[in-house]
Amino acid sequence: MIVYIIVVLVMGLGYYSLLSKYTELWNSIIPLTIDDSFVTSVTIVIPFRNEAQNLGALIKSLNDLELGHHQVEVLFINDHSTDNSVNVIAENAISLKYNVLNNSLTGKKEALKLAWQHASGDIVLQTDADCVLPSTWLVSMLHPFANEKVQLVSGPVDFYATTNFWSKMVRLDFNALIAIGAAHITWKKPMLCNGANLAYRKTVLESFKYKENKASGDDIYLLQHVHLSAPEGICFNQTQDAIVMTSGPQHFREFWNQRIRWASKNGDYDLKQNTVILAFVWFYNVVIVLSFLSLNSVGYTVVAFLVVLKVLAENKFYRSFSSFFSLSGWFKTILLGQPFHILYMAILPPLSQVIKYQWKERKVK
Repeated sequence: MIVYIIVVLVMGLGYYSLLSKYTELWNSIIPLTIDDSFVTSVTIVIPFRNEAQNLGALIKSLNDLELGHHQVEVLFINDHSTDNSVNVIAENAISLKYNVLNNSLTGKKEALKLAWQHASGDIVLQTDADCVLPSTWLVSMLHPFANEKVQLVSGPVDFYATTNFWSKMVRLDFNALIAIGAAHITWKKPMLCNGANLAYRKTVLESFKYKENKASGDDIYLLQHVHLSAPEGICFNQTQDAIVMTSGPQHFREFWNQRIRWASKNGDYDLKQNTVILAFVWFYNVVIVLSFLSLNSVGYTVVAFLVVLKVLAENKFYRSFSSFFSLSGWFKTILLGQPFHILYMAILPPLSQVIKYQWKERKVK
């Protein structure tokens, strides 16, 4: 019993310390130095599969982009769409130079490989077909490359705000993942980035090879590759001018498939410290669940202690990035969302390593 209590105390303090560290790292990100004299060529890469309902909004945002003096091209890569996505692109007037490529193989990784073979820009800017880009996006994401040491820039992504509690909870969880990714980049221990807003020099692709045994992970594996070859060459673009918007999961099944897809890469981190952190967070939530199921007063006391520390730690962390993502009322969302968050954080990681998920009408593992 004493060992159990000691372990619980250490876990509680460890979780609070971890999120305090993330708070410190997020707040310490140095603003980018703007060099308006920097000019480069860029290829915007957009893989798509059955995105007819989203491509119109994306194309409008592409047409509204501020280009500066940069040379810009757009590559759309069709990954076996069965709807009229290709027709939507053809029917919308696109002001930028663009081309549509058809992926002869299968999957987003193969679509990206095809795009890289045809990209003429020195910088590749990657986003998704269900996103909307701010007019300042391109110029903002290219600014860091004025520094020759910068090889990859991770950009912020956000879900559209809604008044629905489910959507608010999912959005807050997603915002936290973006902030954690930024914190780890600042920590020089990169863990997360998002392929919906990513920029990198084309030269980093020369020696990059995907882990072909994983259907997902194009963004994470590229991040790790750059870290191994140029550990000082990664930065997070902490500017609202670069925030890419998209719709969050509209129902539980969509959320589950998305999170299973993301968590499936948890065992593939080159930096073992990141794997240890993920294992710790998973175990923290498992202990809460098992202590609750013990159905005794000691277990309930442990649950209360760990949940209170979890809420306090998350509130502190979320407060640090709330203004960046224009969040409000996050404490209520944190508090009421705890049962769901604890359960999915305890159950999902182990399942992600063994079960299949559905993505873009495909079942993959």
